[in-house]
Amino acid sequence: MKSTLRLRSLTASVGAAAIALMGMASIADADLSPQEKKLVRAAKKEGAVSIINPLFSNRTAKRMGPAFAKRYGLGSGFKFNNIRKGTGSTVATVRQEIKAGKFTIDVHMVSAPGFFYAASNRGAFSKLDSAHWKDSLELVESAGQYHNYPYVVTPLAYTFQPIWNSACPGMKNVKVTSYADVLKPGLKGKVISSDITKSFTYTNTVISLGENGVDMDPKWDTLKALSPIVEFRTEPKIQMVISCERPLDMWNLSGRVYQNVLKKPGLSKVLRVGYYKEGQVMLGNQAAAVKGGPHPNAAKLLVEFLLTKEGADIFVEGEAIYSFRKGYKAPAAAAPYLLDLSKHKLLGMKDWVGAQRQFKKVRGAWAKRFK
Repeated sequence: MKSTLRLRSLTASVGAAAIALMGMASIADADLSPQEKKLVRAAKKEGAVSIINPLFSNRTAKRMGPAFAKRYGLGSGFKFNNIRKGTGSTVATVRQEIKAGKFTIDVHMVSAPGFFYAASNRGAFSKLDSAHWKDSLELVESAGQYHNYPYVVTPLAYTFQPIWNSACPGMKNVKVTSYADVLKPGLKGKVISSDITKSFTYTNTVISLGENGVDMDPKWDTLKALSPIVEFRTEPKIQMVISCERPLDMWNLSGRVYQNVLKKPGLSKVLRVGYYKEGQVMLGNQAAAVKGGPHPNAAKLLVEFLLTKEGADIFVEGEAIYSFRKGYKAPAAAAPYLLDLSKHKLLGMKDWVGAQRQFKKVRGAWAKRFK
């Protein structure tokens, strides 16, 4: 992959993809696995499902709900509720419901291995019987990602990359292929510092980098000298980049660029996405059906849907993130925004669960500079 991706307008291909998805005939009952068939009747009676996660945009949710209902014949009245919060907030919400024994959430999906490990040990998740998990297991394990089947699966992942606006003053010749490139003195007043105290995934990224020889602690001093704005949500950060308020974000998602280009194709001429030669930390998102949730069968069925090719096509096309399905080919609209992982150094972690014991120290090192 080149140091930057020159992003072109994808309006035509996105339109074609949307038409194709909307025009698909309902999958015949014979095409469903025995496990799916067992859940469909009860899920239809339940009539709804709620998923809490930090990732799925409104556009993705609006397409996923009808596609989920259509695949399983749940009817047009079936309600799909997508609740979006930050990584830490999703965990806090589900943790509170588990402690209270009162549930509104059916499916929890987020990158938080320590939480899923602890919650599984407390019996907080329903046991899954998946026909499709086997299609992702090999790549999940080779990528060093946490899972705990039959209670917790890992259907998708993302990675943080540098994003900048080449049209902003002083940004025309910027290229980013290393951490040194985002910490240059000439970028003073132009950068964003991701608030790692509010995000499991930012914190795990720091820990993974440290395990792999990239010590972020001294880099915080250099970053502070650049007078950054502090923000943790990827959507507000990409808007700062677009508006030139802060034209470079060290850690964002290429999918956020993709989503904004869909809205304003002209942005393809100025927004750039780079990578880090030191390594890209892959952040697998775990998913589980919350035991005690109001729609238990629909919850299990939704987790299964996320593991199917049809489910993957929707979240990959919607968010430009990565499915772990073996042999999976991304929809054409999203493909230009995805790294060729075979050409990059991919970083995992020795112990995703144990990493949570390092959160206080790692977050404290960041906070003493930026809080």
